[in-house]
Amino acid sequence: MIGRIYRLMDTKRIEMIQREVNLGLNEILAKPDFLSICAADQRYYFGRRRREVLNKKLPMALIHEATATVLYDKNGKLPVGSKVVLVPLIEENQADGLKANYNPQNPFMSSGVDGFMRDFVATAYSGVIPVAGDYSVVYVFCEMISVVFNALEAFEKSRVTKNETVGVWGDGSMSYVVSLVLRCLYPDMKILVFGKTQRKMQRFSFVNKTYNIDKVPQNLHIDHCFECVGEKNSEAAIKQILKMIAPQGCVSLLGVSEEAVVINTRTVLDKGLKLIGSSRSDAKDMKKAMELIQSSDVCRKYLEILISEKIKVKNEKDMVHAFEQSSLNDFKTVIKWEI
Repeated sequence: MIGRIYRLMDTKRIEMIQREVNLGLNEILAKPDFLSICAADQRYYFGRRRREVLNKKLPMALIHEATATVLYDKNGKLPVGSKVVLVPLIEENQADGLKANYNPQNPFMSSGVDGFMRDFVATAYSGVIPVAGDYSVVYVFCEMISVVFNALEAFEKSRVTKNETVGVWGDGSMSYVVSLVLRCLYPDMKILVFGKTQRKMQRFSFVNKTYNIDKVPQNLHIDHCFECVGEKNSEAAIKQILKMIAPQGCVSLLGVSEEAVVINTRTVLDKGLKLIGSSRSDAKDMKKAMELIQSSDVCRKYLEILISEKIKVKNEKDMVHAFEQSSLNDFKTVIKWEI
């Protein structure tokens, strides 16, 4: 069959390409429903990655956060019309002791292979997670929440001290989701958020306290920290974290920077700190994310607040509008895919 895919050809240029779609014996056909624009998608769209990277990756369809509706399943395992979350990691290869999302042999959609900006997706059963119960737009954030579960798995394996007080650096979507997941999983934890934009931090009403990074009290105790700043400001954030964190604390690094950042290794050594890098997630993490959304009224309530704008997309012009608006919105821009 012939399908349409919408690829980023170059900075701010999206074009529709027709391509043949072959449905395998153990694959289903699904139509994307809601798509969420990630910071990584923005970096590609606006050309904020190095030119050699863009030359290697493009052309490529963007978006790796998506839900969909099942159109066809030859084997009848998933009823037509059922809702699913799409899994962007293609777990083709396994390696002993290496988690699937860190295996460079496993493709990740919208990073080297086409993402979900297409009229329909042919995927294996492992590429979808069925949504049980009431369906909501917030399931589009499953992938983002799963990234936090991946980070927390590494955090718990590394942590040797108490985790009564945790600091989260950043006031954007990633820090919001990290803080929310921490609140849901560790209800007694004291969660402190450090940012610089007051209107954004006002949405963090579920945490114990928010601080402007330039007005942090002296002698504030923090057991562990999560860095969600990324880009050029990650260096300043890490510097402040190393100064404030307690000895033998863990620093979970989630912010992405295109440039190298300076880290004071003397402080890391003196305090016996652990720096933990975390990126992406696998299908197991995504199932945990879905279970959290399904089981927690608090999680669903605050994920709704994470949405800055919903935009209907019917053509390439609408796609451009959605990406341009995403750069103006404080938090997540969600697309209602009506292609």
